[in-house]
Amino acid sequence: MLYDKKGRQIATADELAEALGIDASNIRNWARRGELKDRVVESPRRVFYYLDEVQRLNKAKIEIRKKRGGAPRKKGTAA
Repeated sequence: MLYDKKGRQIATADELAEALGIDASNIRNWARRGELKDRVVESPRRVFYYLDEVQRLNKAKIEIRKKRGGAPRKKGTAA
């Protein structure tokens, strides 16, 4: 992982997905839908996301699923 100019950790969607045990497409979809507001775009193919923001959003998504009565999804299982 890298750090931005303010010292916040940043990483690619693939790196964050591996570290957090989620799918990289979730991170990209959250950004596309505007749920992840901050990101560092070096080029269309080189986008970095903030670790703390992805963790916060992932935790919120898990809590929503728990409140609805569903178990958290596990990576690699069909929906």
